[in-house]
Amino acid sequence: MPDVSRELSEWTEVDLIGRRGAAFQRVIGVSLALAGLTGAVLSFLLPEWWAIVLTLLACALVVLIGVGLWFGAGTSEDATVHLHAEGHRAELAVVFAEDTTDDLDRFRLTLRIPVAGSPVVQHHCHDHRCVLAGRESPGAALPAMIDESRGVWGVIHGPIDR
Repeated sequence: MPDVSRELSEWTEVDLIGRRGAAFQRVIGVSLALAGLTGAVLSFLLPEWWAIVLTLLACALVVLIGVGLWFGAGTSEDATVHLHAEGHRAELAVVFAEDTTDDLDRFRLTLRIPVAGSPVVQHHCHDHRCVLAGRESPGAALPAMIDESRGVWGVIHGPIDR
């Protein structure tokens, strides 16, 4: 296994997401938050105080996950819009792939960005394209968007609608 830890660059990875994907994430986030709030209100109908407390804690967690999805979608969508406007499409060569499969097929891919200095970055993913590239490594490549001026990149996993 090559030692790429010393080579890794300070480039920032962006989770590329289109407007439809972000809208879907927001709908799921709002649904979870509303379900959590409804559960919290209904928890007061339970007969035991400890059941009420446990249900409130579980509902608070569901609300936090929903709110996190909402804000995460917005952040990713904004970053994608900026990268799409200022960056360009490129093919990132897979230098090394490590299978980190737990419950899903997952790979930690070491990718080389085709710019001056050839910086190396890591992408940890379970998308079928990334898994396939990990299995075909070395010699595989992944489509990406890069912005050299800001040091930002993101692997394209699907259509990025605007």
